[in-house]
Amino acid sequence: MHPLTFTPYPLLQNYLQRIVASTQQADKLVQDLLEYSRLSRTELPLQAINLSLLMIQVLRQLELEITQRQARMQVEEPLSEVTGNPTILIQVVTNLLTNAIKFVAPGVQPQLRIWTEKRNQLVRLWVQDNGIGIKETHQKRIFNVFERLHSYEVYPGSGIGLAIVRKGVERMGGQVGVESQPGQRSRFWIDLPIVIDVNP
Repeated sequence: MHPLTFTPYPLLQNYLQRIVASTQQADKLVQDLLEYSRLSRTELPLQAINLSLLMIQVLRQLELEITQRQARMQVEEPLSEVTGNPTILIQVVTNLLTNAIKFVAPGVQPQLRIWTEKRNQLVRLWVQDNGIGIKETHQKRIFNVFERLHSYEVYPGSGIGLAIVRKGVERMGGQVGVESQPGQRSRFWIDLPIVIDVNP
């Protein structure tokens, strides 16, 4: 007699993989929804924030992802100081950088450029990528909850990341926007109040 051998059924394996992926997607969606809801009702104490130091923290958190994608990060120091909430701003910047790394054409090395500029009483933080770009007709929609321009299979995500960015920036007294050209790049920006020197 020949010993019995077990050969996994490819179809069953495929179903199980889809179930696992769907469960992970649902968990991420719930977490992002909770975070978005929290932003709407939580008190946000504001303080002076050194963006150069904050960027070091964010890049350290994203180190594995940056390494895996071989992303090239260009941070033009020094970055300005702003008034904001450190916890929320870390999340905002993390979401922007994660998207910039993710939304590139297959086989393209992500290249990010990050810098700041002062605009009257505001500081504008720019995050520029070499990604797939966004049509002008979609550029306002992407900051809404559940707005996805691509399928989950192509570019995974909950569809809430940029809504969290907008809500967080607005709660800190700022604004957010994007300049983009399809097939070329996107330049996301956030405006936050400058740090006011009360002891000149």
